Amino acid sequence: MAMGAANPLDTEVRYVDADGESVTTSLRQLDLKRASTALPVRRLKSHVRQRHYSGLFWSATTGAHVPYESRLELDRLWLADFDADVHWIAAQPMWFGGSDEGVLRRHAPDLLLTDRRGVMTVVDVKPAEFVKRPKVQAVFSWTARLCQAKGVRYEVWSGADPVTLANIQTFAVARRGVGTRAPTYSSTTAALMSCLPRH
Repeated sequence: MAMGAANPLDTEVRYVDADGESVTTSLRQLDLKRASTALPVRRLKSHVRQRHYSGLFWSATTGAHVPYESRLELDRLWLADFDADVHWIAAQPMWFGGSDEGVLRRHAPDLLLTDRRGVMTVVDVKPAEFVKRPKVQAVFSWTARLCQAKGVRYEVWSGADPVTLANIQTFAVARRGVGTRAPTYSSTTAALMSCLPRH
C-alpha cells in the first residue's frame, strides 16, 4: 500500500485487466480504458448465517455475467444494465490504497460504469443506515476525492423505488433474450465463476 500519499493522484491502484494480467500503478498513471473492463479484485465470500446475498448477474450490456455481493448491489446492476447509455459494467474493479491525511486506507469500490462517451462512474453501494456511519463516510469521502482528482464521476447508491425496479426487471426480459436463447459462457464468465464461493 502506498505510504504518505499527499497528492490523491499518488494513490496506489491495483486491478486485473480483461486478459487476467495483474496491474499495480498510481492513480496518476492509471489507464482508465484498460481498467474499465477489469475483472473483480475480490472473491465472493460465503459463510453460515451470511446476511448478504451474492451471485452472478447475466448482463445484456456486457454479454456475460457480472458478480454482485448483495441484493442491493444486484438492484444497482439491474438499473445499469437497463440504462441504454451504459456501455460497460465492471464489478469490484480495483483496489485503492494510500494515505488520507495520515490515515492508511484501502478500498475496492463496488462498480465501475462506462457510458457510450467513455465517461466513467465509480459506484459504492451501501444501505442508507450504513452510509451515515463516520468510518464509512470517511472512506467514501476519500474515494470521492480520488475520483475527482482523476476526472471520474463518483456515486454512493443506497436504493431505488421498488416499483421502478420491478418495472425494469419486467421490461428487461425482452432485452436479455429470455425464452429465445440461452446465455453463452465466455472466458470472462469462466473467470468469474471461479470467484464464486464453494459450498
